Amino acid sequence: MRRVVITGVGIETPMGRTLSEVRERFERAESAVRLAPTSSESRRRAAAFLDGDPADGIPGNLVKLVDRTGLIGLHASDAVMADAGLAPGSFDATRIGTMIGVGVGSSVTNHEAHQEFFRKDHVGPLTLLRQLHNSAASHISMRHGLLGECSTYAIACSSSAAALGTALRMIRHGYLDMALAGGTEAPLGESTFRAWEAMRVMGRVDPADPGGTCRPFSKSRTGIVLGEGAVLYMLEAEEHAKARGARIHATLAGYGVSADAGHITLPNQRGQVAAMQAALADAGLSPGDIGYVNAHGTATGPGDIIETRSMREAFGARADATPVSSTKSFHGHLLGASAAIELLAALIAVKDGVLAPTINLDTPDPECDLDYVANAARTGVDVQAAMSNNFAFGGSNVSLILTR
Repeated sequence: MRRVVITGVGIETPMGRTLSEVRERFERAESAVRLAPTSSESRRRAAAFLDGDPADGIPGNLVKLVDRTGLIGLHASDAVMADAGLAPGSFDATRIGTMIGVGVGSSVTNHEAHQEFFRKDHVGPLTLLRQLHNSAASHISMRHGLLGECSTYAIACSSSAAALGTALRMIRHGYLDMALAGGTEAPLGESTFRAWEAMRVMGRVDPADPGGTCRPFSKSRTGIVLGEGAVLYMLEAEEHAKARGARIHATLAGYGVSADAGHITLPNQRGQVAAMQAALADAGLSPGDIGYVNAHGTATGPGDIIETRSMREAFGARADATPVSSTKSFHGHLLGASAAIELLAALIAVKDGVLAPTINLDTPDPECDLDYVANAARTGVDVQAAMSNNFAFGGSNVSLILTR
């Protein structure tokens, strides 16, 4: 089987638009979470959101066809193609696939369509095309003329991890030479906020310090914060990358996936352990080879405890010596794109030796007792391999491993 490497990264997030910007934010321990635009005196909300209009720079006729999720993804796709050194006409388009993860997908369009229907008894003629979950992947494929398989993955918080893992397998086994893979999400519409609030899992907002709302593994944690953005990667067979003189960021070495087949919202330790162990076996590594783990770490009550126990079981005697952090305290929960943005922390660990901290960790929960890189980044760390975990509603568990 062929080794698969990362030759391009496209970033469109509240944390920044380049790897160096994201790394510097980790080093400053500075959250991108702010008071959400929908906040009011009666309904305070925190979120990580993009500045500016994602329609800027996109042709007007395309803007009419693409939901905010897709527009953000298009910007990230331009960036990843440029970072990978793929100019139009310089590649065999039939050998490049497009694999994109989304969670709630076109939630902004859905909300607007319902409002228009109830106000005017009317829905715009392009609404259906904007609502399609595969809209983002399709428009990214069309924008760059990518003729290989074009697929969308929607398994909640693990969506973009599954997209990356499936692309890894397809390149390994020769179905493709390259794949543009990752996730995009724009879940900050009113109806999505209301749905999460109705579940009572949203973090309590301090208006004086909204960046402190998401507190993974802390005894004072109160729930999640939503975020938006897109992160896309160019995955490529190593020999293909070397033949064209491409820069290699890291190797995507392991993919493990499992299903809990249990509860729709409550995580399952057995399933999480299975995904981590499968990723280690796929990469040919042991727990002692992993120098950093990016946790799912949503800052929910049972979720953080169960994930800690899963880490202890999967890593055994190595659990206490393995640094772990949740970067959701920086960028919030991007739902279907969460795995893609969190993989940046693993990439920065193996590429630059910087471990992203878990910020807002004031008083650790006694039941969350690992090394969570509390509140300050670590630099100059020799990380040969890093794991990134995503454990989704519905019981879809995915672990990815990067190596230098």
